[in-house]
Amino acid sequence: MEQQSRLTNRRRLDGQCRPDHGAGTIAGMRDADTPPQEPADRRYADTAPTPQEHAARIRAAAAEVRERVQDWRHAPGWQETPTNALRYAVTADAVAALSALPKPETLEDLAATVDAVRPVLAEWRPSRPGPEQQIFAAVERLRQACG
Repeated sequence: MEQQSRLTNRRRLDGQCRPDHGAGTIAGMRDADTPPQEPADRRYADTAPTPQEHAARIRAAAAEVRERVQDWRHAPGWQETPTNALRYAVTADAVAALSALPKPETLEDLAATVDAVRPVLAEWRPSRPGPEQQIFAAVERLRQACG
């Protein structure tokens, strides 16, 4: 019992026991000057976006990806390798398919919008620094917009 008491309580200098709140947890290890983590951005927490608003965010993020991929393709460091050609084609085809879709009226229509850009999300992974890393960052923003 004494051992159990030592594990769950701390003795104060005056000999009284007090519960050991947070010992061994991240909250218990945080120093007093570290502020608690801020909650997630709540701008959209109260109201869910309409399918049209959600699709507009996806289209804007996809346009940014397309722009970055085109910049990369026209950069002096572009190498016409099979992987690079595939990445370029996948991105161009997905953005073209997205622009061919009508504005979504329902959640099912919105799912079609997300499906149109899914190949881009699957194709781009972090790799080397430079333009490809900027493309990956834009793809991550697209992934968040697809939410």
